[in-house]
Amino acid sequence: MFSRFRLMVTIAMMSGVLSSGSAHAGESAAEAIAKAETDLAAAVSAQAVWFVVDRSSGTGSVGIDKLLRKAKKLLKNGDRDEARRIANLVSWAAQAGIAQAKAQEDARPFY
Repeated sequence: MFSRFRLMVTIAMMSGVLSSGSAHAGESAAEAIAKAETDLAAAVSAQAVWFVVDRSSGTGSVGIDKLLRKAKKLLKNGDRDEARRIANLVSWAAQAGIAQAKAQEDARPFY
């Protein structure tokens, strides 16, 4: 019963993180990348870095740190929209990884 509650809380937190992505629609690509850098640093310190599959990286999963480097490169080359999209994905994945780590910090095997 208690584990179901934690699962529901985790899902609620992750859905809140997902919905916050649309709130950043007015920010510039540089601002999105700066926020992604901050979120990634927090995820690294929490040991909660995710790997994601994105169309910019092909068919395989890629660490969000590599996606952030790709976003910076795209911004430098002038593709601001794609850089912002990738930076927002990195921010989302970093925040979701931290939420997952917090939700599972007391996890123990169930026999």
